[in-house]
Amino acid sequence: MKNFRRWCAPWLALCALLLASCGGGGGVDTGGTGGITPAVASGPITGFGSVIVGGVRYADDTAEVEDLDGSRRTRDELKLGMTVEIEAGAINDSAATAMARRIRFESELAGLVSAVDVAGEAFTVLGQHVVVDAATVFDERFARGLASLAVAQPVEVYAEFDAALQRYRATRVEPATPGSGLLRLRGPVAEVNSALRTLRIGTATYRYSGASDVPAGLAAGVWVRLRLSFDPSPVAVWEVQRFSLALRDWADADEVRIEGRVSARSGSLFVVNGRTVDGSAVALPAELVVGARVEVRGSLRAGLLRATRVTVRSDAEDSGREFRFEGDVTAIDVTAGTLTVRGQIISTRRTGLRVDCGPPSPRVGDRVEVRAVLAADRRTLEATRITCR
Repeated sequence: MKNFRRWCAPWLALCALLLASCGGGGGVDTGGTGGITPAVASGPITGFGSVIVGGVRYADDTAEVEDLDGSRRTRDELKLGMTVEIEAGAINDSAATAMARRIRFESELAGLVSAVDVAGEAFTVLGQHVVVDAATVFDERFARGLASLAVAQPVEVYAEFDAALQRYRATRVEPATPGSGLLRLRGPVAEVNSALRTLRIGTATYRYSGASDVPAGLAAGVWVRLRLSFDPSPVAVWEVQRFSLALRDWADADEVRIEGRVSARSGSLFVVNGRTVDGSAVALPAELVVGARVEVRGSLRAGLLRATRVTVRSDAEDSGREFRFEGDVTAIDVTAGTLTVRGQIISTRRTGLRVDCGPPSPRVGDRVEVRAVLAADRRTLEATRITCR
């Protein structure tokens, strides 16, 4: 039981009722520092000028930036579409701002592309089916978006797992550097065969007979993070080399805001991004089903998020989202029709662009807020409104 607490601490009272998120492979680590954290948030980055997640601007000037392993990273590594977790001071609702204390990021998949389906808007990596949509951000090095991907190309994918369709929906795709960081996967276990020592995530099966740090509570519903290798003979199989930390435990928080997909539900209890949510205090939407994309607000105590608001968003609503950037204009290319804000090159040639600046503006050095959407190539941002501050 002691080991089981290590792997499934937030779930001890719920695992028997709801097969869902135990942070397997290193478990849900106690990353908190004790006491109450004013605010915690998670979701994809939708803008800069501060880091914007869920419509809130989190000032990142003094924030510690790290990966899931706790290794120190830099603010410059934060990119549009990355999925992040933020520990912050209290959120000012009227201004939709807060001061970030720690920002943690981690991709869901890192490996070699094995198939690309441009017509079907999907590709395969580590045996996993990954779909893209109008909200998926492709790194600027992929000049043609999905069509730039090729078999055997190393990529890193930030994504949400769709448990209803057993696939990943990408929020950002970028090139990966070959090396020890590749062949890494995070997600919920769909099935475990303890006799054969195999587990399934999505539609792919992985053998863990020789793996290290196998969680004691490994079962369907447990979230795991795997380091993999591929054995092509005598029968091609993915081998788990080791399990590692899948989710860090959050300290108790007065306000929690998360965006993600429901991976399990039983009555008023449901799981979003591996986090347990108790929705008994609110009227839950009829659309709250496995696979639904939701925004949840609430408070966190002892690993359980008690919801005060639950909103279901359709994929169509999510695909039409705007991205926002606030900062000084650092470059303007009149020939290309672009301006640069916070290191992001943004096109100014979209039909219907509204510019709220006095002529001749904007100019280099002007402080602006830019609202933009992704172009059809999913890598070019097109401004819909530019406001000088």
